[in-house]
Amino acid sequence: MRARQFAICDSDENYLKMLQAYLQKKKLADFEILIFDTIRGAEQASIEEPFEILLVGENIYDTDVTKIKAVKTFILQEDGVKVIAGYSIIAKYQSMERLIAQVLEEFALDESCNSTSRCGRNQTTFISFYAPDRNRGQSAAAFGAAQVLADMGYQVLYINLLPFTGFEELLQTSYEADVTDFLYFALNHSDKLLYKLNSLKRSVHGVDYLPPALDYTDLLVMNRDDWQRVMDLLLYSSDYTHVVMDLSETCQGFYDMLERSDQIYVLADKRIVYGCAMLSHFMNLLKAKEYEKILNHMTVFELPEGWDVQDCGLDNLALSVVGTCMKGVLGIS
Repeated sequence: MRARQFAICDSDENYLKMLQAYLQKKKLADFEILIFDTIRGAEQASIEEPFEILLVGENIYDTDVTKIKAVKTFILQEDGVKVIAGYSIIAKYQSMERLIAQVLEEFALDESCNSTSRCGRNQTTFISFYAPDRNRGQSAAAFGAAQVLADMGYQVLYINLLPFTGFEELLQTSYEADVTDFLYFALNHSDKLLYKLNSLKRSVHGVDYLPPALDYTDLLVMNRDDWQRVMDLLLYSSDYTHVVMDLSETCQGFYDMLERSDQIYVLADKRIVYGCAMLSHFMNLLKAKEYEKILNHMTVFELPEGWDVQDCGLDNLALSVVGTCMKGVLGIS
């Protein structure tokens, strides 16, 4: 399938090159990045095949922009002096991450912008992490494993489905939308899933992740079929080599998720009697329900004692004792 074209037209050559480099590094799904320093150049290039998305700098805008063929055009606003009607306005001078997120968000929500179904470029491995005793190290282990895989050159998406994560405080950031926004959008606009994913995802240590749910009850309303559809879309339509799922019982498809997993890592603290008891309960339940596939793909592991009193910031887990431990768990030398 021919790559869709994402064009940027601006007279500031340094800005053009920086934005182009950023977009190419991000590898936006199915987009070829084109840059132009004149309206005429962009117009000529769009004659044969209209651009999917066009960004035009306010400083270079003139009425000839109407001659450029593009599905969706945005004006990169600088000082707002020019009166430009009929186009979406995006602030030019903000973080590139935020700028592109706003562009893709509006493109995904625009009903006049069509998309098509696609197959991912990579075979995707689905990995699940779970702790029956609600061990606080579950997310550190899962995120650490994701970072270890990213360090090896894999393309990794991490999704946290725990009720409470503390990510905003731990990463010193804030989220305007979260994983539930992505899930609901994907169920209703599956053809634009990757645009929404690219608009919402954040990145830490080479790992893309979706902001965790602010209110976990939003996850509870999704039924088993909904979860199956979302997983199909992520596993077969995205370009990730690995999807790492930080699981809890907040999803009605909990056992389905485990059964679909290529690898399941169960965290347990065997030094504590309650941890051993809860692990035993979980294992006995799986046997009683005859979840043989889950049992066969399961690896039980522990984090090293004292991991939580060392410097284990979420942005560098791969370089911490947690990361060292996860390399061993994953079988990476």
